[in-house]
Amino acid sequence: MATSASEYTWLEEPLLRTPAQPRQQAAYGSGRGKQQAGDSPDPEAAVVPSPAAGWRLATEVFEEPPVQYKQSSLWDTTVNLTNAILGAGMLAFPRAFAGLGLLGGGAMTVAVAIMTYASIAVMLRPTERTRKLTYAAVMEHEWGHWAGVAVRFSIVVGSAGFLVLYLIVLADLLVGSEEYSGIIPDLWPQLPDPLPWYLGRTAMLTWATLLVAPALCPKTLGGVAPISIFKIGCSFLCVAACVALAIILAVQGQLPAIHLLPDPSFFGDSFWERLKNVVAVVPVIMTAFVCQMSIHPLVSDLHDYTPRRMRTAVGWSMVLSGTTYATIGVSGFMVFGVAVQGDVLSNLNIDDVAKIMGGNVGAAMAFVATVKVAMAISMVLSFPITIWPMREDIIEMLAHSLGSSTQLSPTAYYLLTYTSLLAIYLVAVGIQSAYSVVGIVGATCGTTMGFIFPGMLALRDPQGGAAYKAFGWGLLAAGAVLFAVGVTAS
Repeated sequence: MATSASEYTWLEEPLLRTPAQPRQQAAYGSGRGKQQAGDSPDPEAAVVPSPAAGWRLATEVFEEPPVQYKQSSLWDTTVNLTNAILGAGMLAFPRAFAGLGLLGGGAMTVAVAIMTYASIAVMLRPTERTRKLTYAAVMEHEWGHWAGVAVRFSIVVGSAGFLVLYLIVLADLLVGSEEYSGIIPDLWPQLPDPLPWYLGRTAMLTWATLLVAPALCPKTLGGVAPISIFKIGCSFLCVAACVALAIILAVQGQLPAIHLLPDPSFFGDSFWERLKNVVAVVPVIMTAFVCQMSIHPLVSDLHDYTPRRMRTAVGWSMVLSGTTYATIGVSGFMVFGVAVQGDVLSNLNIDDVAKIMGGNVGAAMAFVATVKVAMAISMVLSFPITIWPMREDIIEMLAHSLGSSTQLSPTAYYLLTYTSLLAIYLVAVGIQSAYSVVGIVGATCGTTMGFIFPGMLALRDPQGGAAYKAFGWGLLAAGAVLFAVGVTAS
């Protein structure tokens, strides 16, 4: 059913709890702000300590009244959402395109981008109707208390899982893994094998965490936007590197054999082997656009929010992300052919790049190091936007449990932020088979946030027609399949 303009008349008011209120207009309670009626005018009585006064003092340390800050522009919202989408998963796209073919992979990328846009539109309808400004609050309003609990759990655990993966990928980029060599061994091949303790796994996770820490300083999404722009630029640099290699091979006439449509022989000989490999490839594209946990923080921060403005930001973000994914998928497949690995960095080694560059080892070393440094920086700059919804849900849960404000003071804000980073670091250090554990988290929490919860919201939309309900059931079906496949494969 078409939505009338009068339905959004409330949007003429601020979407948030008026964050631009002057600081002096807010009061914590009877002990703060102007003097209350009946208070003693005796100045000595005013300084007598009491339990209530002690509680108010503690409250002032950890809570802050609404203060004026600059909300995000349409451009800020677009780049922040693009940052939330682009991640380490882009490195698996060449392998997916090798299986599905250039046309098949491209068509599936476009289809998933459109589906993600539609699922976000599904999420925004109840948000705009109920004025609930968090994912959990919307689900709780539509499906009850336990639905809200499930969303909070998925966001906190899922975001933490993604951040653990980013931290591990960052450490692997620096010193290498079983699949590929790292930046440090590439640039200093004279280092002993095994590497010294200060370049070991635990040490590199420590250095990686210290690299991440300064990126978490911005306290507003507007402050995160420049970081997102730099991260997107680093991702574009990685894509441009694959495109450059493809162009060089094309000029030399040495492009490997490529196919436009899915090639059954790529997936194996037997039926079950093919099914297993298809199951490993398709979810790469299906889950690449999952960003639904970041939508509500962006909605509540967008300046002059209207449905059209938010959908414009989402649309442009899908275009940027989809173009990035498709370009690295096509160019990576054109460079390495069917020999491309699940992580294209495994193919991007100095020896193979030197062959493409006419035997120039020095240029190949610089090229490979630049790509890996750009990817490492992009992992660092993924942290601010990825940790944002997790932190907001933790704040919301604490506020509900303690009956406190969700507006934290700088002290409490940074204490929570860096305590979360410390917990993520400890998990990364303590888990030996981190990739399998993170794979399960992504398959469960990522799938529920991106497919199952939006599908449930579509089914509860009072204005949704038959096509709308069908889309909701389609999201639920896709989510159930991806859930089962992810858990089984992990």
